[in-house]
Amino acid sequence: MTNIIEFKVTRDGERTLLSVPEVGLFTRALPAGALLSPGQHAGYLLQLGLGRALVVPAGVTGRIVTERPEKVHLPIGYGDVVYELEPIEAGDGRAPQESPDEAQSDDGLVLRAPHTGRFWHRPSPDEPAFCKVGDTLSPGAAVGLIEIMKTFTQIGYTPTGSLPSNAKVIKMLAGDGDDVTEGAPLIEVEPA
Repeated sequence: MTNIIEFKVTRDGERTLLSVPEVGLFTRALPAGALLSPGQHAGYLLQLGLGRALVVPAGVTGRIVTERPEKVHLPIGYGDVVYELEPIEAGDGRAPQESPDEAQSDDGLVLRAPHTGRFWHRPSPDEPAFCKVGDTLSPGAAVGLIEIMKTFTQIGYTPTGSLPSNAKVIKMLAGDGDDVTEGAPLIEVEPA
């Protein structure tokens, strides 16, 4: 099971600030000069002995200008800034490539998480998944559960934006038991 947390983003003029949305020990920091792109892992947050990957949110790119912390395990508080990014110069051959998630969001055929939590494919471990690759979804069809503090919310297929009214599941983007943030891609679909 992969635990992932997205950085919080704030803007300060031309610069982008990435902060940690939870408390823990920040480790595996990237060095100054490294390029960041959406979906990229840029460190880990240790909490009660468990490591959670910190990822760059959609729409954020830049070059790190802050120095790597001296401590291998840096204590971090809620909202502490860990990276300051400068824009990548136009024509810089080292610009990061578009992430797969960004490409998927362009065609709009991705069902996204309505809120943050843990995404489950099935109602219980001994029952079949709500949907699987090849299934056809109609409006309201259950696609999974999102758990927050032992409270489960059923997620139904809602054809909003460019999503078709009836869709065929072509890829499960979030694994069973994965932590997801609001707006994270869950399922890729195509018109049925």
